[in-house]
Amino acid sequence: MPYDPDRHGPRRIVGPGFREQVYAVVKTVPRGRVTTYGDVAARLGLRRVARHVGFALAALEPGQDDVPWHRVVNAKGRISARNTDAAPCNQRCRLTEDGVVVTDDGRVESFPGIRHVF
Repeated sequence: MPYDPDRHGPRRIVGPGFREQVYAVVKTVPRGRVTTYGDVAARLGLRRVARHVGFALAALEPGQDDVPWHRVVNAKGRISARNTDAAPCNQRCRLTEDGVVVTDDGRVESFPGIRHVF
């Protein structure tokens, strides 16, 4: 998938290597747990770039399954809309496979109890 500035946000807004740093942090979220875009940003020492964490995750290539992007939800404990939700297994499906219960309206049940804070 080519880079799309409207979907992925501006390049280099936070510097070179940012995406790789995001991916490294997200890889540490255990199965059965979720974290937030803001938690990932805070772990990187960049509290104000939660949206850019989302851009970095949206920029993952299809099939790049080594980064568990589905374990990152918004600050309210809800799954966020993705343009790739037409994929065979979207965020809700992947979270369910991880043992996380997601309600019909996209809320992660027991969010405070399964939230992974770094």
